[in-house]
Amino acid sequence: MNQSLWKKIKKNNEYHDFKKDVDVLIIGAGLSGINTAYFLKDSNLKVCLIDDGKIGNGASAYTTGKLTYLQSDILTKIQNIYDYETAKKYLDSQIYAINLICNIINENNIDCDLTKNDSYVFTTCDSNKYIIDKIYNFLKKSDIKSELKNTLPIDIPCKYSLKVSDTYVFNPVKYMYSLCEIIKEKINICENVRALNIQKDNDKYTINTTKGSVKAKYVVVTTQYPFFVCPGLIPFKTHVEKSHVVSSKIDKIDNFNAINVDDEVYSIRYYKDDDSYIIFSSESYKMSNHINYEERQNELDNKFKKLFNLDVNYRWSTHDLISNDYLPIIGEVEDSLFISTAFNKWGMTNSVLSGKILSDLILKKDNDFSKLFMPNRKITLERSINFIKDTLNITKIFVATKINKNKSFYTDRVKFININGKNYGVYIDENNNKHVIRNLCPHMKCSLLFNFMDKTWDCPCHGSRFDIDGNVIKGPSVYDIKKDI
Repeated sequence: MNQSLWKKIKKNNEYHDFKKDVDVLIIGAGLSGINTAYFLKDSNLKVCLIDDGKIGNGASAYTTGKLTYLQSDILTKIQNIYDYETAKKYLDSQIYAINLICNIINENNIDCDLTKNDSYVFTTCDSNKYIIDKIYNFLKKSDIKSELKNTLPIDIPCKYSLKVSDTYVFNPVKYMYSLCEIIKEKINICENVRALNIQKDNDKYTINTTKGSVKAKYVVVTTQYPFFVCPGLIPFKTHVEKSHVVSSKIDKIDNFNAINVDDEVYSIRYYKDDDSYIIFSSESYKMSNHINYEERQNELDNKFKKLFNLDVNYRWSTHDLISNDYLPIIGEVEDSLFISTAFNKWGMTNSVLSGKILSDLILKKDNDFSKLFMPNRKITLERSINFIKDTLNITKIFVATKINKNKSFYTDRVKFININGKNYGVYIDENNNKHVIRNLCPHMKCSLLFNFMDKTWDCPCHGSRFDIDGNVIKGPSVYDIKKDI
């Protein structure tokens, strides 16, 4: 089925505790927002946590749920852009985050299937052995015990691998649901309320929402992609990537997780609740005006069947925000306005880390990692090159969608028409009903593409998603598509 494995978990409670005058408004109740609220719950501040949908329906429910510091080759990429000390600081932050979330789980007796295991990076080709060696040498220099091998615990192609211990996997949705129940006595939580814009009024912010205006001294935006026009040109410091995930029931659990460092990247982890599962994800790719998402999903299905001889029980896709220096963006973008974004596919560790950093900044506490992730950090030559590449890519996508290039894969069920100088998209469903939308993303006016697998209209520029009738599913857009035909 086209559904995340984590979505089979049922939430028992709903949250409608909306406050219009608070000290801290947290916008976005995914893992980052909930963790921020958790670290503020024992302060004397009045805190309200809001989400534009149901908790557990956002990006945090479409992850693979790994808690590891062996994040492919990110450590060596950061070292190439900055230096060893910066990369080592990032490594320290990830180990700290793993310990932090494990402590939260243990201290509160949270049932989220937390399991200690080993993490691997590996390659299937001789030419990429040097990448494994670079990661190994980095860890050795950092006094992290690791082991070079030439196998994985399962029989799939592998030339060289690197193993570390003291890593974990868990169920992110169970964790979120439990944490909300823990904080609800001290934190106001409200679902199904969408923030529309933010305005500064003297020493407070006014946040206009679908339930009215909120006054707050501090605003924390944890919506994966900032929904407002963010100071510091966030759209040009990041880009959106899409990846696909499949899962199947299995008879026996292999207690490890792995990711390769090849051009054709894929990752593996296992999960057990009442049943046992393997979770397998594909290489990610920059969203583009000529990608056929359905074909990409079929490629993953076939790869999975070939490697494991299993049929797919669950499949889902997700969008990730990638920064141009592989460091998350966490901190203050202007006075008392904070964001956390661009976790570079490693949101499980970085979400709890961002919660601790943001709460410490609000409470005026020292934090060893806040400087590392601040939004306006220093520019290096390599980062400048990546900045230019991301800017050119977004510009290319924007122009291409405007002139309707590369739509050869669309079927007779999707049409693009122009009426009185305005472009429209038409989706014809299985019952031959026509769903017409204005082909223009409300966020930054990019043209939209149709995703046949998920039956959504997707923005290739910044990742907003809309249903077949133009209702916003995921931001940064906060508005539905106009229907002015």
